[in-house]
Amino acid sequence: MATTHIKRSSGASRLVNYAEKRAVQKDGHNIDIDYAKSELKQVREIYGNKGSTQAYASRVAFSPKEFAPQNTQDQIKALEIAKEIYSTAYPNQQVALYVHNDTDSLHVHAVIGAIDLQTGKKMHGNWQQYRERLVKITDKVVERHGLEVTIPKHKPEKRSMAEIKMKERGQVPWKDKIRQAIDTTMRESHISDFKSFKEKLGEFAINVIERGRDLTYGLTGTNYKARGAKLGDDYKKETIFNELDRRNERKLTTTRKPILGDFDFGEYKSQIKAGRSQINNERSELNHKRTKKQTDELSRARRNARNLESKRAKTQPKGPTL
Repeated sequence: MATTHIKRSSGASRLVNYAEKRAVQKDGHNIDIDYAKSELKQVREIYGNKGSTQAYASRVAFSPKEFAPQNTQDQIKALEIAKEIYSTAYPNQQVALYVHNDTDSLHVHAVIGAIDLQTGKKMHGNWQQYRERLVKITDKVVERHGLEVTIPKHKPEKRSMAEIKMKERGQVPWKDKIRQAIDTTMRESHISDFKSFKEKLGEFAINVIERGRDLTYGLTGTNYKARGAKLGDDYKKETIFNELDRRNERKLTTTRKPILGDFDFGEYKSQIKAGRSQINNERSELNHKRTKKQTDELSRARRNARNLESKRAKTQPKGPTL
């Protein structure tokens, strides 16, 4: 079976640093894997995308029954499958892939550049749709390779027995009041940050507090409180913040003035390649100079040793003449 997930990140280089130092195999799509950090940065600078999201962190993990983490051939096969998954899901984006075998399950970390190389825009969409689409593509690819599929299940809204009985009596449970207020708030597209989200909920007499990894909602003037995870996946901090970030990114994109016009990414890659060639030539020349210097120093040391040995031989007293 193969499982997968994805989340946004404000630090592309941080993701690469983590994934690269533990990698046993690596490869890239639309990117030179040996220069992943610099190429991700160059594309962001070229397209002028200054939003908080630089990349997306994703991972596909395989069952130990299908791939052995320490087997080199299995590592290569897992990398091949992962590349097929991510190149299908993100054909116009940079994707750096790193195979890890430091757990019981062989897994591949993917660092996905946020920018579409054809349009110059960041990928936008509903966060849940991102995940569902990636899962569907993963399913199709692993099935073609004869592997089993595991689909992450969306957790339904949690209902206590008291809530169920209240609904049966035609009453609205207090948790439903909170859910309805959040749903109504998130339907207003102009709400794109936590401050406006909190203020709008206040109009419905709902308090919201950010606590650690989740949000806590409460009915004003009562002791009724519930964390987002208790209300359901749609009300968790991760879900709410990802949607607010998406809206904020879209707002920045629509207000940003184009700075490049028709950018020739092929020409850009040629320039990068030429630059690398120049760097390699300079490194080769420097290594040659270092080697020559070391050779000269070694020859000088040998001459000095011979001269010293010659002087010692001349100063030693001769034995008696028979």
